[in-house]
Amino acid sequence: MESTGVRSNGTEAIVATGLTKWFGVGETRMLAVNDVGLVAHFGEMLFIVGPSGSGKTTLLSMISGILRPNCGTVSVKGADIWTLTDDQLADFRLNTIGFVFQDYHLFPRLTTAENVAIPLILKQRNWNESISEAGKFL
Repeated sequence: MESTGVRSNGTEAIVATGLTKWFGVGETRMLAVNDVGLVAHFGEMLFIVGPSGSGKTTLLSMISGILRPNCGTVSVKGADIWTLTDDQLADFRLNTIGFVFQDYHLFPRLTTAENVAIPLILKQRNWNESISEAGKFL
């Protein structure tokens, strides 16, 4: 993914600047995301589109606190997530970011609603209420 300009007006839910991620070292190093920035406002719906291998999942993983960027920052509600401790980052992923994986990251014996409800269950919520709430999001 290539860079886009980022303009901030103070009402953002997510601000990412200069995100860069590479894998490997030396001659085997592969650049997956190169100096990407974005701003997402509360209530806004964004789509990240591109061909397979263009860096969409890598970008989402950096924004959601799953994959640490080599360069750049991600602020969610004004806080830089990559300055958080590992425990704080785990709490952030549980309580702030909603991320439903596809394919191999899902539990194959669970329904879609059950897979979506897992974070609610981790928060000690009732199973049936969690499944019902997950259904609303789906």
